[in-house]
Amino acid sequence: MNFSKISDKEKVKFSVLMFSHLDSPEQLGHWIKLFFGLEYPSTSCDKESNSNPLSAIWTVYSAFKTNDGAIPGAIWLSARECLKTLSVAILEIILLLHFKLDIAHGAATESQSQVCLKYMEGFLFKIEPLMKIAGWENLTANKRTFEFGSPDGKRPFIKVVICSTKGMNSLHANFLVIDELDLADPVALDEGRNIVGHSRGIHGFTLYLSTRKYSFGLMQAIIEKKDEMGYPLLRWNILDVTEQCPPSRHLPTLPKEDRYVARNLPLKQLSVEEYELLPEIEKRKWDLIEKTHAGCNGCLLLPVCRTNLSKLPNEARKGFYKPIKAIIQKFRENPPDIAEAQILCWRPGNEGLVYPRFVNELNNGNILSLRDAYYTLTGDEIKFVNELVLLNKMQELGIEFFAGVDWGFTNDSVIVIVAEIPNGEIWIMDCFSSPGLEFSDILQTAISFRDKYNPSKWFCDTAMPSHIKSFNKNGMKAPNFTKDVIGGIEAVRSKIVNSAGRRFLKVLDTDNNKKATSALTKHRFILDGQGNVTAKPDDEKGTADFCDATRYIFQNKWPVKGPQKPGYALTDLETTNQNQNPSATEQMKNEILNRISDGNSFVGGTKKKGGLHWSF
Repeated sequence: MNFSKISDKEKVKFSVLMFSHLDSPEQLGHWIKLFFGLEYPSTSCDKESNSNPLSAIWTVYSAFKTNDGAIPGAIWLSARECLKTLSVAILEIILLLHFKLDIAHGAATESQSQVCLKYMEGFLFKIEPLMKIAGWENLTANKRTFEFGSPDGKRPFIKVVICSTKGMNSLHANFLVIDELDLADPVALDEGRNIVGHSRGIHGFTLYLSTRKYSFGLMQAIIEKKDEMGYPLLRWNILDVTEQCPPSRHLPTLPKEDRYVARNLPLKQLSVEEYELLPEIEKRKWDLIEKTHAGCNGCLLLPVCRTNLSKLPNEARKGFYKPIKAIIQKFRENPPDIAEAQILCWRPGNEGLVYPRFVNELNNGNILSLRDAYYTLTGDEIKFVNELVLLNKMQELGIEFFAGVDWGFTNDSVIVIVAEIPNGEIWIMDCFSSPGLEFSDILQTAISFRDKYNPSKWFCDTAMPSHIKSFNKNGMKAPNFTKDVIGGIEAVRSKIVNSAGRRFLKVLDTDNNKKATSALTKHRFILDGQGNVTAKPDDEKGTADFCDATRYIFQNKWPVKGPQKPGYALTDLETTNQNQNPSATEQMKNEILNRISDGNSFVGGTKKKGGLHWSF
């Protein structure tokens, strides 16, 4: 509806409705449809989901409506292109109108902030006639802040900033949103903890929303702390915004049959006869779906849909529900790990990890017990093996040791000791890590490692020639070399696991090495502003420092030679997510803006103090 073209009497009527508080998710859905022209998804399909876009908005809205402080915040875990940013833009406008809140929206990237600003501009343009007739004055003065004067003298605002230290500094609000948390600046998040508080009788609320892009990223860390924080986790994925499967597709009138589907991606299904031919150990990876529709036989979505799309109500045929064919294509375009994490939100994937094939497990993984290490060297099984017993035996056998050193500067200073074993394995023997050390402290620690292991060479961060000179003077041979980040990573990867599944890199299972294990498990590449993986490792404190020191050793001692790359190539990492269909995303955004603007071609606008001036 174009509210600028109706009579003043009708404007008053609609304005009263627009400012009236809502009592249910159904009313919320009607409100969004009436004032923004959007039919919003309100169903759930996936068994792992506990929410949907409309329900997620309602959870936050109802927290402010009750205003009892029972829920201090919430987490929205959702897939790509599942209306997270649009939903939060809708939510912020409603909260501003109904509760006169001061709202801070922290976008992880500039592009993300621009999308949010565009949505808000469209919404405010659409309802401006109703706000004006209700006595609301537009006080907007810059392109990132929407501020209004209400009839009772309050001045609620929505401020959209980049989630950086500068952007988050000195903000105070009733409601804080962190959009795409996994791409946000961790330092800025610390700054943001002081933004929300209890003011003007309103309990503060913080909302984190993101697709989970990292196995051990900021989103996963927040999820793990949700119970401690008292934040509900609301999750929905691509299936929850997918249209109802029509009868013409699933063929409900034809005879049904049992099918087995893979529990994990890739998406596969088997007939009962095919399932029975599997080895017993493989059968554990499949689930039985009884009496599937005839049309589900061969449908790529059956392993994740499990016939649930056919059971959706009729309202899932319209609005922003996505076509089934588009969803199938989405699964075809994405590797299994990425699809599970970022399309289905099932679990953190390996996307972006520097060492995705490192397995933190004894026996079948990259962790080696002291007893197994002793047996590897001697073939003898003894009941008691500690670090000293093992070291004495290794020195007796003439095992060669090497050291890697990262000075740390603002992060941790790290020393890593590795051993080259005759069977080709490389063992991480010991490590030291500590923040804020002076060089004299690092040197004394290194001397103690020198006396204990007598490393043949010390591969030190080349950034400090004077430190290296001191090491050489103290009997620690530290050769010069040119740092090769990619080459070093590939060298480490080549030892983590080879193409035949043999794991040559082993971390001894000791207390000192727990930091080493954690670092190799969590180390990740930086994402660019579009959420794509780059080839630049993250400089995360306590993780990157250890991995840097390890990399120096492997780069020099066991470089990868020739064109063949271990695991998957870094070029693959750089192009992951590039095969998404950007035009589809843009089409969705344009369609949203088109509906908001009642069919006009919305291209944005300029603002001047005291009013909005739009161009169409």
